[in-house]
Amino acid sequence: MRLRSILAGTALAAVFGAGVALAQQGANCLTAEEATAIKARMLQTELMVATLSCRRAISHEADYNAFMDRHSAELRRYNQVIQQHFGRVGGGNPQRRYDSFTTALANDASNRSLASPNFCDETHKLFEMAGNIQRGRLGAHMIEMTRTGSL
Repeated sequence: MRLRSILAGTALAAVFGAGVALAQQGANCLTAEEATAIKARMLQTELMVATLSCRRAISHEADYNAFMDRHSAELRRYNQVIQQHFGRVGGGNPQRRYDSFTTALANDASNRSLASPNFCDETHKLFEMAGNIQRGRLGAHMIEMTRTGSL
């Protein structure tokens, strides 16, 4: 299963759609680093929601904790990049907009987990893919997945 199918319809589409619209208007858009940061944050959120939503059917807690241990430094940096994005593009309180964005990511993932009877079964490949990302290579992996069309 491709990560794209798991992430389809998430807040990322709205963010990238807004970024494309802004770029077409010549306004501020996502930088390459911001786009990578958002993808990494989306993956982390998907894994978190899968861990919490599927704990009765399938335990992914050890896998999620290993992912977070391996990539916590990169994820912290990427969260700062996302926060800086909201400050850079203006439009009100950047922290509130960041909080709304991260909440929307989690709510969207949770809603999809509730709507799909196969959600927990489908998370195995996502955790397998995430488990194969080496420490310090999360961003590079997100870029490669985008380049190859896997994301």
